[in-house]
Amino acid sequence: MTTFYWKTRIKSAFLALVLFLGLCGTSQAAEYWLRAETIAKNMPDGAAITMWGLASCTDGTYATCAPATVPGPELNVPVGDTSLTVHLRNNLTGPYTEPISLLIPGQQTSLSPVMQDTDTSGRLRVTSFVAETPVDNTSSTDYVWNNVKAGTYLYQSGTHPALQVQMGLYGAMTHDAAANQAYGASTAFATSAIVLFSEIDPLLHISIAAGDYGPGMGMTSTMHYEPKYFLINGTAFSTASPITVAAGTAGSTTLLRFLNAGLRMRVPTLSGLYLSLVAEDGNLYPFAKEQYSVLLAPGKTMDALITPANYGAYAIFDRMLGLANYLQPGGGMLAYLSVGAGGPEKVGVFRGGYWYRDANGNNIWDGGIDTTTRFGITGDIPVPGDWNGDGVDDMGVYRNTYFYRDTNGNGIWDAGIDSTTKFGVFGDTPVVGDWNSDGISEIGVFQNGTWYIDFNGNGAWNNGADKTFTFGAAGNIPVVGDWNGDGSTNIGVFIPATGAWNLDLNGNGAFDGCVIDGCYTFGQAGDVPVTADWNGDGTTNIGVFRGAGFWHTDSNGNGVLDTGVDVTFKFGIANDKPVVGRW
Repeated sequence: MTTFYWKTRIKSAFLALVLFLGLCGTSQAAEYWLRAETIAKNMPDGAAITMWGLASCTDGTYATCAPATVPGPELNVPVGDTSLTVHLRNNLTGPYTEPISLLIPGQQTSLSPVMQDTDTSGRLRVTSFVAETPVDNTSSTDYVWNNVKAGTYLYQSGTHPALQVQMGLYGAMTHDAAANQAYGASTAFATSAIVLFSEIDPLLHISIAAGDYGPGMGMTSTMHYEPKYFLINGTAFSTASPITVAAGTAGSTTLLRFLNAGLRMRVPTLSGLYLSLVAEDGNLYPFAKEQYSVLLAPGKTMDALITPANYGAYAIFDRMLGLANYLQPGGGMLAYLSVGAGGPEKVGVFRGGYWYRDANGNNIWDGGIDTTTRFGITGDIPVPGDWNGDGVDDMGVYRNTYFYRDTNGNGIWDAGIDSTTKFGVFGDTPVVGDWNSDGISEIGVFQNGTWYIDFNGNGAWNNGADKTFTFGAAGNIPVVGDWNGDGSTNIGVFIPATGAWNLDLNGNGAFDGCVIDGCYTFGQAGDVPVTADWNGDGTTNIGVFRGAGFWHTDSNGNGVLDTGVDVTFKFGIANDKPVVGRW
């Protein structure tokens, strides 16, 4: 029962969390500005659910904020920092609003319970664990944690939690003991990923949106809580919009941070891999536990390590069967861990139908060692891709609206075996990416600022199943890449007259301004844009191909050409067409 759960949590909080603030001298501090806002979250069945999200702002003016999200933004306390300060503002709107607050169970802070309401016997009741932030959007309340403990934690509203956590006021808070070490050397990792489970009871959200919640209203409490939507990282799975979680590369270790912000037990289960469970609620186990599933109680966090031997997409799902989107089966708490092939991508050039590829990855043409292959004719546009999902990029060309792809990867055009597909119209620019995170490259075209993406991968344009975006303008050059390391290919444009780049970092297919999406100047007029994972970290960075075959690559990923840091080399000659891939 929901009320029993929260009574238990209130009692536990007073016994376990009433701790004193500590002073840390000259220690460093992480600082965030958050603003609570009322938002609508769309579900796969078309329902728009009213929720309370948290927006990350740049400073105390709250003038520049990212869109509010559920879950809220990850609060990361960097290695070396010892305290966390969150400035919280309450901008909730609607018929029903109330004060809010912020609490991180497991982290040291001082509690100052707020007692306001009275029960039927006239006794005061606790309404908040900590000081409240009123609804006014003009002031903020500071929440401070000193001596921050390493681990993975769930931050949430400390006021009326049975309601406010369900409405969306929660998120992940992380702090590592050392660089790429969650709790120490035994928990070293190359990549970390959040896997946060949550639920939605639409009846509660409808009542809040209508102002029909509270004593004497249509809904008086969360006593009869019945979730109908089941989410991972704020999204309910559907075949049209699968959930992917970037989980590093094959052969490297990834730390999975599991969190449960719902009110029901969840059992994350991983298909094809074992989990090495190393910590619970921010507490390191004496010995790791090898399991393929996790018992994740409400409010709990668990840390697990995986080291996949092979690249690919690994399904993770809730064994408690939170696998529906209201009345529609085949959705809910299902996601795919996207494990990349690993290693930096390599370069090459296309010249008169011939491919010259740097097989050994030293950025130098080594005759007899590197590969020369003919695939295509003069005038073709090269379009390499992983056409068969084997982790290796193979050749392809775009010619007169047709894609010709070496789908069996033997380096030869095999009529009747390899793929020929018509997609687009004359004048379109071809693009290739793993749009749906299935480990296989799909095709698309760019047409004067409009993108047509073969999202379902069948090689044909299907209204409703495929996707179209407006991003860029006529004269721009389309670029693609996994800008944020989530395992999915996103879009962008290069403006050749200025060397400017606009990248869709959040993957929504729209340009949301430079505060949210990526805006860089890298290159000059006449350069050809190139994008690749230059350093093997699983994220695509930018670069340019210039003049007589010179490559300038943003190998450290800061969007700036840093002389002596970034890598510049010569591979090719003037008028070659640059290509990149994992050959």
